[in-house]
Amino acid sequence: MKWIAVNGLVLFVFAYDLWGKCAGYTSVLHYVELVVAGVAGANLLQHAVALAHAHRLRRAGAAAASREPLSPRQRQMLARDRSAADETAAEALSLSLSMSMSAGRAWRSSSSPPRSPPSAPHSPHSSPHSPHSPHAVHSPSTPSSPLSRYERDEFIADRHSLANYLSKGPAGGAGGGSPHAHVWRRLQLDPQRLTQFNQNLRLWLQVTILERLVREMDAVNDALAAHGLSEVRIGQVSTERLRKMAAGGFPALGALLPFLEPFPDQSYVVQRYRELASGGCLSAYKWNGGGAGWDESKPTDAELVLHAFAAYLDAQLPPDAPQAAAAFSARHVSAAPAAAPRGPQALALHRVARSPPHYVLVRGDETIEVGAGRNNLLHCLLLFVAVCAAREPPALQRLHLGRAGLNLLWVVGR
Repeated sequence: MKWIAVNGLVLFVFAYDLWGKCAGYTSVLHYVELVVAGVAGANLLQHAVALAHAHRLRRAGAAAASREPLSPRQRQMLARDRSAADETAAEALSLSLSMSMSAGRAWRSSSSPPRSPPSAPHSPHSSPHSPHSPHAVHSPSTPSSPLSRYERDEFIADRHSLANYLSKGPAGGAGGGSPHAHVWRRLQLDPQRLTQFNQNLRLWLQVTILERLVREMDAVNDALAAHGLSEVRIGQVSTERLRKMAAGGFPALGALLPFLEPFPDQSYVVQRYRELASGGCLSAYKWNGGGAGWDESKPTDAELVLHAFAAYLDAQLPPDAPQAAAAFSARHVSAAPAAAPRGPQALALHRVARSPPHYVLVRGDETIEVGAGRNNLLHCLLLFVAVCAAREPPALQRLHLGRAGLNLLWVVGR
């Protein structure tokens, strides 16, 4: 094809030049061009005939091969080649499986004890044979694996098996675990919607509490500036001075003090409230850290969010006694080393450890462990809301959880 194109181009150039010469004028150069054009034309014809002949032979060979049966020797050689290819594929598959099993998990019979998962904070109510107990049985012959919590190997082959796998969920871990599926189902919640519930709670915390808190702080700062006190701003003066000013003519400060009082570094706390209120769905939330300048002396975001949640509900719930202001915090929030509340009516968010922050839900005499990690506090709050939503009517103390009250039912899909 290449030489056909070259000769055709040469023939076209010289033929065009000869066709456009002046009539009645012929020179030696014209005769040379005529000879070259003839040679190019002959070469073009030769290559075209050769190409057509080769194409005809190829088609005839293919037709003959399709009609002629294979000889016994040809069939034997073809069968041997296929057998060798199958053996090679089987060996490659076996090698791949053995490498993946040795790297991720080890085969064992269903009667062998499962290996314990990664360690989680010890609960005083865990049984002696729980995976987190020091008396738990460990398999010394098999390496640790994130899939080792299963009694047997599980393969996800379809949507049904995927749903079963997701419904089990991890028991903990650094990435933020969820409680076992039966805990959610016992509270009439779908464990497969846990991610949506988590997002709903983040949105409620930001819009209902943090954004309102920031707006109120800005409004108080503007009011102080209007009274000639521009040097007094929330986050720049101590809570003692703010308390005196609240008693002296700025009652709006009294509603903000519960959000600020426990923390000595007011500048950091106010700035972090503003950062958490910006963005969407607590996008700046760092469960075991904070914003710029954070260190161990400052509250983590988990501690700050829980404190804001408790202070908000303290303002919403009616006090238990005429002089009691923290109706929610006094009954439903506790922290070690103090003992968690117990009893038939007990329902509390109990902090087991401060750094890294770890919380559990106390319900009656039961301690519900939701796993460590970034979702620890959020899952405890979700369980708290779910317990209250399962009541009849769904309420926290005497305050309804529907739209006319706290508007929390939608968070758990009610």
